[in-house]
Amino acid sequence: MLDIHLALGRWVRLAVAAVAMVCLTASCGLFGGDDSSSSGDSTTKTVTVGSANFTEAIVLGEIYAQLLESKGITVSRKLNIGAREVYLGAIEDGSVDLLPEYTGNLLAYYEPDTKATAKGEVYSALKTALPSSLEVLDQAPGADNDVLVVTKQTAAKYNLHSLSDLAGISDTLTVGAGPEFRARTTGLVGLQTLYGADLDFKPLDAGGPLTLKAMQDGDVQIGEFFSTQPVIKDEGFVILDDPKHLSPANNIVPLIRKDAVTPAITDALNKMSASLTSEDLVGLITKIDVDKQNVSDVAKQYLTDKGLI
Repeated sequence: MLDIHLALGRWVRLAVAAVAMVCLTASCGLFGGDDSSSSGDSTTKTVTVGSANFTEAIVLGEIYAQLLESKGITVSRKLNIGAREVYLGAIEDGSVDLLPEYTGNLLAYYEPDTKATAKGEVYSALKTALPSSLEVLDQAPGADNDVLVVTKQTAAKYNLHSLSDLAGISDTLTVGAGPEFRARTTGLVGLQTLYGADLDFKPLDAGGPLTLKAMQDGDVQIGEFFSTQPVIKDEGFVILDDPKHLSPANNIVPLIRKDAVTPAITDALNKMSASLTSEDLVGLITKIDVDKQNVSDVAKQYLTDKGLI
């Protein structure tokens, strides 16, 4: 009888071992576990979304983040990082995977001597200028371009409609902008070479409160702003046309690390970009900076209104 029990016990142990071996190779749930690594689901990677440190970039980064989350993608946020040199360093070293960018300014960062200015040629040149670890997805029709503005009074006094009109003015006009404007080909240098405009320069801030106050007080007659700033409409400023492309096209584009790209991410962001207009950008900034609405709420409402989530 003892021999029978020993034999039976040995058979049971062998059977259990065999079943366990099958479970190990087939990842079955014998012990109630869930081997998620067997699913091959690439969406388990966390995508870190970053942005520059101004309202428009922050809300666009939040829109990207909420859109990806709605597709079941795990997202972390590093919004409001800083200037271009800082956040591009972050995406290059892998601490950020995705962020909203501007085609013309991004191209100028990686290819300072570029001659591309129009929307299509800027985008094409940008795709080849990027580091090998990065790529851009589809660009949006919406753009935030650097613009030079004057008051209605100045426009009427000098009959100003375009930057070309500045060449025929005998009076000396002063332009207020960020300090870097003095030496940039997209600034004072380009105004002289492209348009023959001989202007004085007062270093202030690009589209900021110093330039705004100087315009209001008449200390400068021309100010550098950004085309989506609500203050342009609020103050009744006149944007001077730029037929010779002093400033390159600056369409919104997702910049992403190649190792973070998936079909789901590409599809979602390309659909979002296709829906984004310059008027949308003005509306987003107005809701946050003027109406003092919460960034997260504004982003969610945008995605809902566009039918993206």
